[in-house]
Amino acid sequence: MAEPVSSRPEGSPIRLLLVEDHSLVAMALDSAFETVTDIELVGQARSIEEAVAATAELQPDVVLLDRRLPDGDGIDAIGTLREQCGHTRVLIFTGGADRSVVARIAAAGGAGLLLKAGLLEDLLATIRRVAAGQDFFDIDLPGRPASR
Repeated sequence: MAEPVSSRPEGSPIRLLLVEDHSLVAMALDSAFETVTDIELVGQARSIEEAVAATAELQPDVVLLDRRLPDGDGIDAIGTLREQCGHTRVLIFTGGADRSVVARIAAAGGAGLLLKAGLLEDLLATIRRVAAGQDFFDIDLPGRPASR
């Protein structure tokens, strides 16, 4: 099944929603995104409930979604977030994962997984790839190398 295509005009910034419950991480990412011209942080949420409402309202191209949130596992919210905005791609951003987590993300319709231990330039490159319709998983899948 083909991914829905964003209605974002060519050359316009990628519209990003950040879902992160740790204030320090959210503030650091907010500051980092201020220096990037092709990614616009259109909103932030601290829970799945807030993320669902923000996705419906803001219609982001990409949701950067923390896996562990106060009201549940972000992976379980992927389908609901995509229902709120058909073109939104969801990228799980977490401290650790294994192949079973990757399989759950893929089965839920997620666009990928990025580990928080990476570099800022890797995060930005992954957001760009995901916004362009490519899936990206930062760890190896059975029978397949990481999609670096």
